[in-house]
Amino acid sequence: MFYFIHVIAGAVVAKYFLGIFPVIILNLISHFILDIIPHRDNLFEKKLSKNSYNIKITKKAVLFEAIDAFIGLILIIVIYLKFSSLLMLFSIFISLSPDVIKLSHFILKDNKFFIRYLYFHSIIQTEISWTSGIIVQVIITIILLKILF
Repeated sequence: MFYFIHVIAGAVVAKYFLGIFPVIILNLISHFILDIIPHRDNLFEKKLSKNSYNIKITKKAVLFEAIDAFIGLILIIVIYLKFSSLLMLFSIFISLSPDVIKLSHFILKDNKFFIRYLYFHSIIQTEISWTSGIIVQVIITIILLKILF
């Protein structure tokens, strides 16, 4: 899913569940549940197996990821201005953490545990066409925004 969807989901969790432990657990669960829903969210070309993980990074893919991250950052600011909740900011961070961890790929590329995590995170995601993938994510975004606001 796009980063901004995980941002909204993290805010929803913090709105309805107070406390650090429920926020951590529910956000990690919600992240992977959202990723299991068939969608399309990146331009990276991946070659992956249980023992190796390689991605081809293009300028177009980096720009796409940067735009998604920028939208997520704007949403974080809007959500914080609306709710003024540090728990909600923490919740959003936890909801994004499974994707943020993937950025460590360049540092931990030889770590077998890390490669297995990347493999797991990739195989749970079912990529579909861009049109269907965007429609699915728009529907999820609308539902989460209605729950949040």
